[in-house]
Amino acid sequence: MLVEQTGESKNQIFRLIRLTELICTLLDKVDTKQLAFNPAVELSYLSQTEQTAVVAAMDNHAIKPSLSQAVRLKKLKQSGELTVELIDTILAEVKKPSIDEPKETERYRQYFPPDYTQAQMEETIISLLRGWQMGYVKPVALSEGVSA
Repeated sequence: MLVEQTGESKNQIFRLIRLTELICTLLDKVDTKQLAFNPAVELSYLSQTEQTAVVAAMDNHAIKPSLSQAVRLKKLKQSGELTVELIDTILAEVKKPSIDEPKETERYRQYFPPDYTQAQMEETIISLLRGWQMGYVKPVALSEGVSA
């Protein structure tokens, strides 16, 4: 049995198989971590046209759909209310910071656009630190107005 061969649960195997319903572009985004696994499973219930609209919205707004957004899209699809415009509207929403966001990141949230994810903030901070390390960015002393 596949469950015994892979060590995965039956539900996880079904979810992996469900990903075969994604268009290639979304599947590529899962492979490159531009789309998380759980939202991808939910998006797999959308039509190819709707999935293409999701890709366009992701690219236009430079975002990854959250699980709650993907679940909302799936529910709207099931109720027959989902439109391309609604997909864009939902994915353009500013996400609230995650409840489990580390306190270190919360401290710096005020310096970033509200729709930045924790990963985007960390990426920017690391980029700035690399620039500082390489001498491209000059550090500012605490006495110059940066408070701890």
